[in-house]
Amino acid sequence: MSAVYALVVGIDQYHVITPLTGCRNDAVAALAYLRSRAGEDRLHALELHDGAATREAVIAGIRTHLGRARAGDTAVFWYAGHGSQAPVPPELWAREPGGLMQTLICADSRDGDVPDLYDKELSVLLDQVAATGCHVVAVLDSCHAGGAVRGEIPEAAARARRALPIARAPKAESLIPELRAGWDALPPSSRLVLLAACRADQLAQEFPIDGVNHGVFSWALLRALNQLGPHATYRELLAAARCAVEDKVEFQAPQLSGDVPADQPFLGGALRAAASAITMRALRGAWEIDAGSCHGMPPAWPGPLRVAVAGDGPARSARVTAVAVDRSVVEPEGWQPDPARQYPVVVTELPEPALTVEVPGHAEMAALADASPFLRVARPTDSGVPDLRFCALPRGGFRLLGAGGIAVAPDILGEDPADVVRRTVRAGEHIARWRQVQALENPGSPLAGAVRLEIVPPGGDPIVPGADGLVHLRYAWRDGVPVAPTVLVRLHNTTEQPLYCVLLNLTEQYRVHASLFPGAFVGPGLTGAALEGKQVQFRLPAGAAPAPGRQVRDWLKLIVSEEEFSARPFEQGRLGDVTRRGVLPRVAMTREAGAAGPDDAYDWAAASIGVVTVVSS
Repeated sequence: MSAVYALVVGIDQYHVITPLTGCRNDAVAALAYLRSRAGEDRLHALELHDGAATREAVIAGIRTHLGRARAGDTAVFWYAGHGSQAPVPPELWAREPGGLMQTLICADSRDGDVPDLYDKELSVLLDQVAATGCHVVAVLDSCHAGGAVRGEIPEAAARARRALPIARAPKAESLIPELRAGWDALPPSSRLVLLAACRADQLAQEFPIDGVNHGVFSWALLRALNQLGPHATYRELLAAARCAVEDKVEFQAPQLSGDVPADQPFLGGALRAAASAITMRALRGAWEIDAGSCHGMPPAWPGPLRVAVAGDGPARSARVTAVAVDRSVVEPEGWQPDPARQYPVVVTELPEPALTVEVPGHAEMAALADASPFLRVARPTDSGVPDLRFCALPRGGFRLLGAGGIAVAPDILGEDPADVVRRTVRAGEHIARWRQVQALENPGSPLAGAVRLEIVPPGGDPIVPGADGLVHLRYAWRDGVPVAPTVLVRLHNTTEQPLYCVLLNLTEQYRVHASLFPGAFVGPGLTGAALEGKQVQFRLPAGAAPAPGRQVRDWLKLIVSEEEFSARPFEQGRLGDVTRRGVLPRVAMTREAGAAGPDDAYDWAAASIGVVTVVSS
């Protein structure tokens, strides 16, 4: 039977730091939940409270206790206490575009020469635990926890779990042995799931709840775990906890990060695909979705603009009543959602569909396409050429042709005619959403050009786009073997304010993903880097032979905003996933280029670079 190893740390009393009042309560409550969830026979727990939670004891607890976990087991690190920040060493600028790294303050930290526990140290320690093949999850209820890590705030009843930042970057001799010789031991990617109380630039708050002091994030996460049950995924839990936190306090947004898939249950388990990339949730007595104008949502007025709950079951729609940059307010129509739940939703009605299609002689397909919020069947009165043409094949199936008569997708075949029709229309929707993400811009924004997107060859200067406006990269031949080009992709904030950035990659296979730079604040005058500074390789699609003259095109789309927003509503898979299996892709919110709508609460902008990669002769 798989085991759960838990290291639970709650620190109210510090040697030299201002005390807190709810951290030990959080740790006790967390351990009680883990005990009820895993059972006494599976749970192996180590508790460190107050003076027992020294830096040395916390590090030893990770190494010797969590380090006992093996493949199939789960290791949990739950920390409630003070957090802080420190300057980033110059070598790590690409990993921390905000210019600061985060720390956990142990009971004896800053007492004499005892340092904080730096997030980079925690990353190495927990990665060593994950290297055994176990599932690792960290829950951090402290200030600045979104980067890794509770100070006084105006409300008398609340306290933030924060201590003053450190003035200098850490000295090598103060770090764990793995990092004393340099930063090479840092893992290239994160093999854990991190649930953090707030963003790296925010404070985590604690206050009395039902007469007992708790961190608002620990309270909210435990409530979500109990309400949603053992099958709830990390993504669902974070959404529920964030709702509860934002209902209680302002300026604290819990975060979910890590390279381990978030669509699996808490403590690990089988992945469960999300029904949609957009979520509807209750917040302060109203309902909202996490898609706004920067995702392409048009203004709510004059409409119509509607969403509906994804999946089978009765129709449950909601009308969009206001659109902000990162979210939209919705009003359920004819049903009462449960405020304790989050609902995956898809767009069902837009003011004007994105693409026109021609459907020669197929009434069923024409009706289905016309019912789509993203497609509209071309009419005789329309001027110009339709964007897409659904062309029936002699032996069954359909081919999608672009305006130039060129096939834009693999032929859609199958034995079930109704399924083929459905997949053909979905493929058209997939292309429509991709094209609208590509066209997304807000040229009238004061943020236009605020962040400079650069493609830089190793050791060289930024590449200047050619006369066609594209960056051209070439395969190299080494000993007769083609080698794909690699570059650095950088985001330079030219302003005096931090800006939130997401870098999307749009591929020729109509995929949209944000894995290069999923979303972070880039500090004033600072530079962020795709893949945390690692080289980005541009290559032909998998299975395409690198024959001389062959080429592929990518589009890099940078979205910039004054506030944080979700990258998930943009994302969708490859078109082949739809044409082969009929899988409904994630719904990306998109609209034609234009100025921001009147409902926008703050600003956003977009910029693009097209990259052509060619196999040289």
